[in-house]
Amino acid sequence: MDKWNRKQMHSHIYRSPEPFCNEIVVVVGTSASGQDISLELLKVAKEVHICSRSLNVTEGLSKVISKHENFHLHPQIDTLHEDGKVTFVDGSSISADTILYCTGYSYVFPFLDTQGKVVVDDDRVGPLYEHTFPPSLAPSLSFIGIPRKIIGFPVFESQAIWIAQALSGRKVLPSWEEMMKSIEEFYHSRDVAGIPKHCTHEIGGHKTHENDDITGFEYCDKYGERVGFPPLEEWRKELCTSAVINAYINLETYRGCWDNDNEKIQEALQSPHFTQFGLQDSSL
Repeated sequence: MDKWNRKQMHSHIYRSPEPFCNEIVVVVGTSASGQDISLELLKVAKEVHICSRSLNVTEGLSKVISKHENFHLHPQIDTLHEDGKVTFVDGSSISADTILYCTGYSYVFPFLDTQGKVVVDDDRVGPLYEHTFPPSLAPSLSFIGIPRKIIGFPVFESQAIWIAQALSGRKVLPSWEEMMKSIEEFYHSRDVAGIPKHCTHEIGGHKTHENDDITGFEYCDKYGERVGFPPLEEWRKELCTSAVINAYINLETYRGCWDNDNEKIQEALQSPHFTQFGLQDSSL
């Protein structure tokens, strides 16, 4: 990377596709940001080359690649050359203008000194009880937003309420021993399941079986029970799950396609979330 003298950037810097007009762009990573950014770049870039650890991509991404002549899938990058050439592990190569790294994010807390009581080890922030409270510093120190691969906002709202309750004394946290035992049991269960340490905070996951909890709603409801939150409405769960599954199959169109969910949408429109704004009479 240090020798490659053309443009390199991480997806958190990306804002719009226009600066990449007529460029040959290599996108590293086929997860959500890699897919979304690639779709935008296809409209302006000369070529988009997306690369990944595995060529076994989702049906939706495969459809888009086969549809666009300027969209290509590659395995991982092997070497970056000073002259702008990018060589992949299968021996193929291209000359690119930009490399855009859609490689995810890491937990970093440079402003926080806990004297080793909370550390980040291979993207595991810990020890944290229920991804929120460090036992040695709870409840005065807590973390919101650590869990990943979930429909985040309901969990984060529950975290905020639980923290407020703990700080106000309305809820009492378990003892240090109980929290540490829970954390150790959780770590052990992840190890037994073969889940790498850097995936510790990934609560939901990719759908591999029909009944998989791909959105983390089971954990969300469990968290809500802890603070007296009612379970999420079934229409909300079903709409979110439908959108995730549809994205795997129809990457280009899933955001505007809700024909199969019309009944659940009508149910949603009758909920207080919408009726308080008078949207029950809207064209939706």
